[in-house]
Amino acid sequence: MVREFENSDSVAVKELILSILEDEYPFDRTAYSDSDINDISGTYKGARNDFFVCELDNKIVGTAGIKEDTSKTALLRRIFVNKKQRGKGIGKELLNKCVWFCKDHGYKEIVFRATDRMKSAMALMEKNGFKKVESLELGGFHIHMFKLEL
Repeated sequence: MVREFENSDSVAVKELILSILEDEYPFDRTAYSDSDINDISGTYKGARNDFFVCELDNKIVGTAGIKEDTSKTALLRRIFVNKKQRGKGIGKELLNKCVWFCKDHGYKEIVFRATDRMKSAMALMEKNGFKKVESLELGGFHIHMFKLEL
């Protein structure tokens, strides 16, 4: 079940995200700051920001955040799904919740950035209408930017 983040989810969300980063992207962590997951409510709560979790059997198994970039552009961030729960539609369900949130809040586009190693996330974006619009090298990493026009 996908729902809005609650403060009581903080520890479980942080553990899920950090465990995935450490297990699957140990060299990519330097490309991204993780300060946002230390204060999810402060970072993602607001009129045009939100953070969603997927909960199964009282465990957080997926996350996704929306952060305002400009009045017309939302950033999709922290879309993660527990390895054991992948391939079951959770990523798509989280993505759909984010898209609806963005439409309801007047955004015109959603932007998502990923490194080369985030192949599953990039595939999810492309399957759901996001187009790759830019690739650049930053500190030894290739960052790809995807955009969905709403």
